[in-house]
Amino acid sequence: MTTLMVTFRNTLLLICLFLTIFCAATKINPEIVLVGSTPGDESIKSILSITGTNVDFIRWNLKLNGNNTFALDITYGESQPNTLGFKNNGQRQSIKGTYLITKNDNHTKFKETYQLSSSDLPENLSLVKITENLFHILTAQNKLMIGNGGWSYSLNRKMPIHSESVLISSSVSNDQSLRVVFDGRTPCQEFKVEHPEMKASQDCFKLKWQLILQKDSVTHLPTTCTIRNIVDNQPRNISGKWEIMKGTVTNPDAIIYKIMVDNLSEPILLLVGDDNVLFFVDKNNKPMRGNDDFSFALNKKL
Repeated sequence: MTTLMVTFRNTLLLICLFLTIFCAATKINPEIVLVGSTPGDESIKSILSITGTNVDFIRWNLKLNGNNTFALDITYGESQPNTLGFKNNGQRQSIKGTYLITKNDNHTKFKETYQLSSSDLPENLSLVKITENLFHILTAQNKLMIGNGGWSYSLNRKMPIHSESVLISSSVSNDQSLRVVFDGRTPCQEFKVEHPEMKASQDCFKLKWQLILQKDSVTHLPTTCTIRNIVDNQPRNISGKWEIMKGTVTNPDAIIYKIMVDNLSEPILLLVGDDNVLFFVDKNNKPMRGNDDFSFALNKKL
């Protein structure tokens, strides 16, 4: 009887061991779906092999499958005035391929990048993971791609997950300019939650921004700032001061611009990606997730 029990127990152990090994061997990463709208300038048109058409912006739906394959669907063309769409519904393109994930690259300050390859692309398309819910497209030199006053080069996770980690280290600015201008457009309702005193209406779907940062002529330290934004088609100009915060509880390498302006009870917080791209963060210092149409980023006006 004892021998039978020992044999039965060993059989169960072998079955459990087999199932553990099988599950580990077949485990794949969960699917990630990224959405967003980006500019349609010549650099991104070249990467995506878009030729012979005027492109104001590109709308993305990028599916990163757990088996390291991807499927990208884009719509692009001229924007239809006073809408979120395209003239004549735009043009469409689908691209499929594979991707590799590079972690803790010593040559950059990025902790995780995705490199997409396809026979339909003349060159690789690379993205850096800012957080689990926010990605940003990179140039061929592994720099954050700079957007414009209409759209940014950020893509947003369609179905967000809870995550506290910021996966990039801010670059220390070497810009000696005494006046720096950033602009962009962001979603409205999500920002309204952070700053209800802006009194945006329920119909507000975008905010237009221009941020001007001034520096001391001798020390180059922050001094005053001006924000011009358009809420519900009403221009608003507010002024105040700004300062630089170094490090957060979860990311000691983060640099955050703290914008303190009149008429806002709470400061506006911006994570420095580099000299050219700033990301809006919430009160918990987490970069904010955008939507299909706009991302929470500002781009340096060159």
